[in-house]
Amino acid sequence: MALNTSPLRDITQHDIDEYKRDGVVCLRDVLSHDWIDLLVPIARKVIVEKQDVGLLPTIPGRYMARCIEEYRRFIFESPIAEAAGRVLSSKEIRFFFDEFFAKPPQSDAKTLWHCDRMGWPTNGLMVPSIWIPLTPIVKANSLEVLAGTQHDDVPYWLFSPNARKMIKPDDRAVHPDIESRRGEPGLRFLSWEMAPGDILIVHPWVLHYSGGNPTDDWRIAISERVFGDDIRWAPRPDCVNLAGVSFDEMLEGEVPMGTHFPLLWSEDGRRDGDENYPRGFATRWRKQEMGGVNEYAKFGQLKVKEEAGALGNRASAPRD
Repeated sequence: MALNTSPLRDITQHDIDEYKRDGVVCLRDVLSHDWIDLLVPIARKVIVEKQDVGLLPTIPGRYMARCIEEYRRFIFESPIAEAAGRVLSSKEIRFFFDEFFAKPPQSDAKTLWHCDRMGWPTNGLMVPSIWIPLTPIVKANSLEVLAGTQHDDVPYWLFSPNARKMIKPDDRAVHPDIESRRGEPGLRFLSWEMAPGDILIVHPWVLHYSGGNPTDDWRIAISERVFGDDIRWAPRPDCVNLAGVSFDEMLEGEVPMGTHFPLLWSEDGRRDGDENYPRGFATRWRKQEMGGVNEYAKFGQLKVKEEAGALGNRASAPRD
């Protein structure tokens, strides 16, 4: 089977309704296995072997499409943007950035319950994460979602690199304690067994989490972040940085456009090629050891400080 450029299955009204209701939808059989075969070997080199392929040594799990030709091709040629656009009922989909999420075999590393909303320098609802497993997923290592929480208007404080250098404002909620609510009537915890080729579309406001990885292989997934029609710039100092684009260039209220945010899909067939999308980064650095692609231990340490009320205290707030 060739590298497909449109989803292998139709996006249905049921899929659209499920996303609106739950804040997530699992789309089966979107990608051909040729895409997975193309992406997996490089993922293992970066994640498992920690090979230097030009990614930022401090965050080597991000910006793959700028440095790895196979991932660049995936962004511009795969059907993920179309799948997201049809689920969101958006007329256009633009690229934001890409990221690895990986857990080693027999790992107890947990991802905190959180939502992505306050991490992004934007207003609007159409900035989903497209979660794409490259290895088989069992329920024990799946992304897990608390269905319907995208309807809760709660500005949670996130542990972004910028936020770690700040004192948490009083009006920002701490990470919620969801684990203690398992079994509570009316709550629906969603997780999936997934095969490579399946994808999740995850709402930016929905609470999600993942446990450890009890399997004997790495659990590897990509998360592609994209922009739909309603997204406008709204930068804040605690948001994540985006390599090559300063907050100064994110003009309040403007639609994200330009070479860093190419049009990947549109309802009327327009799309950008990759010729103007950046390659590499604006700065250079001395050779150094590549770090891990995710920061589960760091997040765990920050969660302990958050529970102790230390993040909103000038004397005890971290200066990471």
